[in-house]
Amino acid sequence: MILRPQRYRILLGFLAGLSLSLVILAAGYFYYRNNTYQVTEQEKLQIRQMAVEEYKQNNPTSLVYKITTDKKSGDILQDKDIAPAEISASLKPADAVTDPSLAIGKVIRCDILSNTVITESLLYGKQDYPHDMRLMEYSVLNLPQKLQKNEFIDIRIMFPNGLDFIVLSKKQVTDLERSENNQRNIIWFHAGEEEILRMASAIVDASIVEGTILYAVPYIAPDIQDQAAITYPVNLKVQKLILEDPNIVNKAVTELEARNRRMFEERINEDYQYTGRNKVFNDNSDIVFHVVPESKAFESGAETSVEDNL
Repeated sequence: MILRPQRYRILLGFLAGLSLSLVILAAGYFYYRNNTYQVTEQEKLQIRQMAVEEYKQNNPTSLVYKITTDKKSGDILQDKDIAPAEISASLKPADAVTDPSLAIGKVIRCDILSNTVITESLLYGKQDYPHDMRLMEYSVLNLPQKLQKNEFIDIRIMFPNGLDFIVLSKKQVTDLERSENNQRNIIWFHAGEEEILRMASAIVDASIVEGTILYAVPYIAPDIQDQAAITYPVNLKVQKLILEDPNIVNKAVTELEARNRRMFEERINEDYQYTGRNKVFNDNSDIVFHVVPESKAFESGAETSVEDNL
């Protein structure tokens, strides 16, 4: 009876010591895990910071300002319209605006989309904005197949003897419209009074000299390419004709459109003849409808002149 309680006391003491040891071991284990986890997270954070710093050193950035909303040509920039942004120093435009005070209150030269980096070439001062700027429409230019809206172009004139001149330089295409089969293309861009007269002279020249072509050539990298020097010598006699008869420009446009129509018909005829078929258009510019022998859908009176289809 006396030994049993002592045995219990020994057993209880052993269990208590074991439990305390387990508690201490568990506390030590959790402390080790937490401390190791914290060290690991700190190491990860340091590695990330080192990677970011290394990237910044190898890829420096510059502060620029961008447009926050789409803007139209002639809009005036306000403080709410611009926001700071970072851009790779290698991609920063040479004339990028780095001081917002140099952009606020300026007039936008052309339509631009949001997030566009603001450059000095996109802006006019109010006092510098040309009052003679107009939106011009032309339908007599030969346009490249891949020309798109907002691209920059030179307008050139090439005479039959091979002489080639630049009429207008680095004009941005405000809008563009192509008819079916590129039979008639219309282009819009902004031009000042002097440019309008220069274009009028070139159009009249092209209508007078058979075989002369007015065409557009796009820029590949307009942000870094300087505008080409204008080389077309304005014809003083033509300018005199324009002053004496302003309608002569409209007559010249009509003549060039008719000439472009003839070139269009010739290309169609050549394509048909190349594949062994008859010409679609006669030499007198009358349309000839070709049908299978069994069909009587068209009578002889169904022929239509080109002029009726313009």
